[in-house]
Amino acid sequence: MTDGPFKNLKLGSGWRRLAEAVQNDAASPEECGLVASDALTRHLATREHAKALQELDSHLRRGQLDLDLLGAIEAILDRCEKTPFLDAFQKELLYRAANDTPLGEAIAPALDSAIDTEIGESRNRFHEECIRAQEAGEISPDVANRVRERIDLAFSAVDSEKVRDALLAGERDAFEKDLGGGDDVDEGMVRL
Repeated sequence: MTDGPFKNLKLGSGWRRLAEAVQNDAASPEECGLVASDALTRHLATREHAKALQELDSHLRRGQLDLDLLGAIEAILDRCEKTPFLDAFQKELLYRAANDTPLGEAIAPALDSAIDTEIGESRNRFHEECIRAQEAGEISPDVANRVRERIDLAFSAVDSEKVRDALLAGERDAFEKDLGGGDDVDEGMVRL
């Protein structure tokens, strides 16, 4: 990206597409929401996160009764590489397990909460860069306000449930068809 409030951010391709979409008045809030959902899914669907979810699933499939469920959860997640997302997920999962929620029932709401945390942090990062660009005189206050409003609309339209389902299934490209990917000449090539 060569211009706009996000030109100084080092963004992955999915986040770069979101930055372009929120600056494009032709992109609807729904389209921006799809782009945000896709970027978030691609950001979160990492090997570390997949490994943690697979190990939890494997533990559940064994069907053993845990005398120390909290210890079992911590042991599983401690074997995985730490990320801010996994930390948030672990806290939510431990909270639910401590309140007598069975592990199988605690995973989805813990993921939902961790995804919501990630949405908030991503939104804040975009807002902070917009404020920085405005203070540096790179964009006018009117443009900054419009872009921040579109950022809020995009992140409010994120399909958290589909993001969670994509994480559980290990599908980084869960939103590709919704974004129009796969129907063009480059089908089979990763666009992001």
